[in-house]
Amino acid sequence: MFRRAKGWFAAAYTGLVLLVVVALLVQFGRAACYASQACIRGSLLGAAVVLLVCGWLIALLALGQISGPMRQLVRTTRQIAAGDTRMRMLPQASDEFGELVRAVNLMRENLLAQLLAATEQQEQMALVLTYMGDGVLIVDPQRGVQLINPAAAELLKVKTNGVVGRSFAEVVRHHQLIDLFNVAAERREKLTQAFDAGHGRFWRASVTPFEKQEMTGYLIILQDLTAVRHLETVRRDFVSNLSHELRTPLAALRAVVETLQEGALQDEAVADRFLGRAMRELDTLTQMVEELLELSRIESGRVPLRLAPTRLPDLVLTPVERLRDQAERAGVHIELMLNAALPPVLADAPRVQQVITNLLHNAIKFTPSGGTVSIRASLAAARDAAAPDDALRGDMLISVKDTGIGIAGSDLPRIFERFYKSDRARTRGQGGTGLGLAIARHLVEAHNGRIWVKSKEGKGSTFYFTLPLAEVDSL
Repeated sequence: MFRRAKGWFAAAYTGLVLLVVVALLVQFGRAACYASQACIRGSLLGAAVVLLVCGWLIALLALGQISGPMRQLVRTTRQIAAGDTRMRMLPQASDEFGELVRAVNLMRENLLAQLLAATEQQEQMALVLTYMGDGVLIVDPQRGVQLINPAAAELLKVKTNGVVGRSFAEVVRHHQLIDLFNVAAERREKLTQAFDAGHGRFWRASVTPFEKQEMTGYLIILQDLTAVRHLETVRRDFVSNLSHELRTPLAALRAVVETLQEGALQDEAVADRFLGRAMRELDTLTQMVEELLELSRIESGRVPLRLAPTRLPDLVLTPVERLRDQAERAGVHIELMLNAALPPVLADAPRVQQVITNLLHNAIKFTPSGGTVSIRASLAAARDAAAPDDALRGDMLISVKDTGIGIAGSDLPRIFERFYKSDRARTRGQGGTGLGLAIARHLVEAHNGRIWVKSKEGKGSTFYFTLPLAEVDSL
């Protein structure tokens, strides 16, 4: 455009000068004009005025050819600078101005690509922060919260949309975390600490000061260790309980062997009595190992269930008959209340019988002479007050109730753990491996059922579990 405008201006101005020169020559050619200097001066002055006016008009024309597109280019670049990348100019020529327009369009395309890449990266980062399990906070040098992800908001019991801009101490409200932050800010170094967050929760916090270009502040990472601590407690208790359960039969076996070595073998009656005791202890150890292996297979899903529509009497009568002699020796009455009209359940009969056997055996064992153990079954039409939230209505509800010693409230949350025994069970010297209820829980849950207990110390216990009903078409 600049070359074209310059060419127009030069051509027009040259033509105008030639026109004026020709006009002057014609004027000077007149005879009268040779004799008059005033005529010559007038002609020159007139020619100068004409040249000036025409040059001004030509300059305006050339300036108009340049300023219009230039103003459009300025508007476009300002809109791009303001973030409106939709604006684009089409080059009208191949001159310098056309090259400038193409350069601006290229700059716009590069800027648009960078903005899209930055937006995509920002969305990916927001997605990571939203769904990561650890809590993340970013705090500025003035200790104001600049960013918090949902995990951190859940741990701190705050809302993500009402935190930004508030002080770190006001948002956190945990003195141990605030103290860790203050020390890290003072030392300007990364610090990590695990602590009790209260209400049975355990956290690990990491505070990292950072300085990167124009960004300064603190990065705080919060990890919830509650589940990890619980697993550590379960593992520690498992080892402790297993050691305790093994110690008793092993000590008894050692005592038997030592007694036999000291000469009891010479007395046949005494030897038989001690060997019988050794056999009972070996049976206890064998049962413990078998139940451990059974529990391991159930937990790992290596015990396939053969589910089939099954009538309740087929599930309940076999365990009752199996344990009736034990109940009679203990002076405990077994009361069976089953409605023959109840629909069948979808169950693996031997596995459910194992559950009922474990519950019934415990009920007889912890019920004093003259007590009663009741077995009932009904449709869970209304949720029992002691039932967990995920116990489904419409399932079959089976209960084993006793009038025994009951379970302390502090023991109820852990009653289905492996090897767990209440203190009263230990002091009464009752046998057993402590694995029966753990096996029962896993078997019931494998049937998509739920198991729970309701008990008061000194007033007996009631164990409940549910089983899904069989489809009518499957009968």
